[in-house]
Amino acid sequence: MSAPRRRPQLAAVVMMALLLFLAVFGPLGCDPRARTQPIDASAGGGEASGEARGETEATVRAAPPEGPEEADEAPKVRAQVYLVPLKAFPDDLLDAVEDALVREYSVEVIRREPEPLPKAAYYPPRKRYKADRLLDHLDRLAFEWGVPEDAKVLGVTEVDISVTTDEYPDWGIYGYGRTPGQVAVVSSKRLKRKAKDRGHVRFRVATLAVHEIGHTFGLPHCDEHEQRCPMLDAEGGIENTDSSTGKLALGCRARLNRNAPMPK
Repeated sequence: MSAPRRRPQLAAVVMMALLLFLAVFGPLGCDPRARTQPIDASAGGGEASGEARGETEATVRAAPPEGPEEADEAPKVRAQVYLVPLKAFPDDLLDAVEDALVREYSVEVIRREPEPLPKAAYYPPRKRYKADRLLDHLDRLAFEWGVPEDAKVLGVTEVDISVTTDEYPDWGIYGYGRTPGQVAVVSSKRLKRKAKDRGHVRFRVATLAVHEIGHTFGLPHCDEHEQRCPMLDAEGGIENTDSSTGKLALGCRARLNRNAPMPK
């Protein structure tokens, strides 16, 4: 009679053990959503959910590659222009000249320190400097500096300059350049006369610099009056300079590209 009484006790013990097991480890075959949530990728470990994983991959693809960045290509230039003040020359006029030459000719402008005016170029009777002798002086400087043959040298000065013509032994001018050639000179002396303001002077000097450097590139005086090209002949006055756009007209631009094409 003792055996039958033990069976119920054993069954109760087994049932209690099963309930305890389920309470600790959970029911078998439970809904996956009842399990612990996936570890967030931003928490520093584990695998992210599908949506979070996609965001992480997109961020990596958008990020720049590691290591040093590739150096930008140097801008292409048609030539170098050495800008040389002959004695003193105002900074604002130098800036205007440089900006105009870079814009119109795609050149690299190299500014030099001021150079003294050569005594050999001085013309005492009129207290002027002969432009052709100034060009000879710039030629010598270019040789001393080792300036490349395809580079240009532009002298800028505040003194009055002149040339000798068939009719006049001493004709005052705004600027002078060899066509074609390497050297040119611009004077601001006469360009200040009757100027409206300082901005007007800067425009005149810059436009004349474009004109004279154009000659060194082989551009002659043009007849593109409708486009108000800076390569128009001054014709003894300042009117064509004042009415100029400061930008090369189509015909002069085409000739420039033939004479001195941009490097490929």
